[in-house]
Amino acid sequence: MSRFVFEDRQLRGAVVRLAETWQRVIARHDYPDSVQNLLGQAVAATVLMGVGLKGGTRVSMQLQGDGPVGLLVTQCSEDLKVRGMAQWRRSLAEDDQLLGSGRMAVTLDPGEGRERYQGIVPLESDSLQGCLEAYFRQSEQLATCLLLHTEGGDAVAGLLLQALPGARQDGSFEKLAALAERISPLALGREPLEQLLRQGFPGELIRLFEPRVVAHDCRCTPAHLASVLRLLGSAEVESILEEQGQVELNCEFCNKSFRYGPELARIVLDPAQSPTLH
Repeated sequence: MSRFVFEDRQLRGAVVRLAETWQRVIARHDYPDSVQNLLGQAVAATVLMGVGLKGGTRVSMQLQGDGPVGLLVTQCSEDLKVRGMAQWRRSLAEDDQLLGSGRMAVTLDPGEGRERYQGIVPLESDSLQGCLEAYFRQSEQLATCLLLHTEGGDAVAGLLLQALPGARQDGSFEKLAALAERISPLALGREPLEQLLRQGFPGELIRLFEPRVVAHDCRCTPAHLASVLRLLGSAEVESILEEQGQVELNCEFCNKSFRYGPELARIVLDPAQSPTLH
């Protein structure tokens, strides 16, 4: 992921290209092609939204609709660790509108008990790109242009162009957004970055910052799973153990299952039950 600014204009931008990280997001899933493409666009967009995060803040995007894709969630941390998942309801036709009517929520969570910010907009566009541009206009009041591209399960790419807060209304954004929209998906995904910006915005003075690495991060660590088990509570865990003989937790992001037998489940609930060596 690389940020850039236009030196003589009040505009900023970023480009993200993910290959291995994107492949890890979908590695244990069997998404239909159209769902996979939508999720890839959402992952790229969420990384672009995470570019300016500070202080341990995380950004998450959640789309809920009455179309074939009922739920899509992506999350990105300040250090650009990303994850995402999607749920779909039925088999899909090629021309299906995946989301239908619903809403998109973008949440900034600073953690540590600090107040979260959430912006919610209706899903009024056929494209994720259009929905996100509407979110920036309505919730953040920032003129924004987004390009999002997927190459199946191989790679995803995105470009964000945005006016800085308080930018003067001199037509700069509209001019450069029009140029950005002429960039081809192939160029966005594969062309050397400096060449992409030079050819995409001819004559503009652009300062390109050092690239940052984006990594996949599922977070289903033993500590996190233990906290989920404790949230269930002793009564619920004992009921599940009695009925099923084990407690199974499924991570929807990495599609892994974790099983706790009676002894381990009770130790997690009450570490004092852990055997001690003398």
